[in-house]
Amino acid sequence: MINTQSDLPRSHYGLFALGFRPLFLMAGLGGFGLILAWLLFQHHGVIFSGLSYYTPNLWHAHEMVFGYTMAVIGGFLLTAIVNWTRRPTSTPLSLAALTCVWLLGRVVAFVPGLPDWLIACVDVLFLVMLTVMIAIPLIQAGNKRNYFMIGLVSLFAFINISVHVAILSGEYAWARALTNFVLFWVLLLIIVMAGRVFPMFSQNGVPERYVAKRYKMIELLIPPVMIAWIFALSLAPQINWLWGGLTLINIILHSIRLFGWYNHQIWLKPLVWVLHIGYAMLIVGFMMMFAMIFKPGIYYLAMHVLTIGCLGIITVGMMTRVSYGHSGRNLNKPPKVLAPIFILMVLAVVVRSVLPLFGVMSYFNGMLISGGLWALAFLLFTLRYLPVWFKPRADGQPG
Repeated sequence: MINTQSDLPRSHYGLFALGFRPLFLMAGLGGFGLILAWLLFQHHGVIFSGLSYYTPNLWHAHEMVFGYTMAVIGGFLLTAIVNWTRRPTSTPLSLAALTCVWLLGRVVAFVPGLPDWLIACVDVLFLVMLTVMIAIPLIQAGNKRNYFMIGLVSLFAFINISVHVAILSGEYAWARALTNFVLFWVLLLIIVMAGRVFPMFSQNGVPERYVAKRYKMIELLIPPVMIAWIFALSLAPQINWLWGGLTLINIILHSIRLFGWYNHQIWLKPLVWVLHIGYAMLIVGFMMMFAMIFKPGIYYLAMHVLTIGCLGIITVGMMTRVSYGHSGRNLNKPPKVLAPIFILMVLAVVVRSVLPLFGVMSYFNGMLISGGLWALAFLLFTLRYLPVWFKPRADGQPG
């Protein structure tokens, strides 16, 4: 992913030169701050005024999906679409505006006295703006292969609007169900993008290049099976044989896919093994979801393997890679702090979901320690990458 867009804005500072810079900064701050606030509530009983709008559990789920995750997706798409279309996705002004809207969406619920409808309107604005910003260059360039990105972000925007309508109507269970629905679609996006780039990153990122295997039939089956799983679990959770069977098929398909990408050399490169571990967490998460047929009480443990393990590890792995590569730095010599950051993320999911599963640690203690490990990982990530996001490209190129 090398930036070849010659008319990207130049500046003495780089923060608003390209989408990944400010939005990955927001994701880093959100990954640290949102979890820290959650831990303060859980452990110390600190009550934030915004929790009266969302309710605590819904706020946590909403902010990790529509806050943290959408910042990552926005930063990735606004950067990748430049390469896909050879057209700019933003100006410094529009990117600054989008970033401010994201930040306002995180804090507006905690401003005393604001009406609920205003909180909702501010929060939904980010995804509406993002949809427009990615649609314009894709449509102008006639890049039909990636039109589905417009549809997917539009879906996220529509569902976030629906979440707030449910909240304003007092239907908090519906709001939570819709938030989970979006989470599953985010996993589908990760699966699709992983199929496009993980084999290339794997075979090109190791000392001795190898050929990552791709199986055409597997690639054709994965998206429809995942979509069927999403609807089966969301609309018919009581039909165990249906979503359970689809879960088992997902386990088989993704295991074959990951095995084809694997080479023992990946363990020499943190920027490569982090992606493989994150994808393996998807498979482990599906395994735990299948086990729910026999032990429904492990639902939240399984969900956090998919969120912390798959979504969290892969997004951190991609942000570290994209930030370094798109700022003109050498991906063969990444920051030494990356391996500790990735290990902290792996420990976070083990402590959150695996140890409580086997009774080694209580659910509550697992949640607190895991949150601390996650927050520390994001603090280290954000501090190390601040100069990467703020400074112009190291190679003197725009972007």
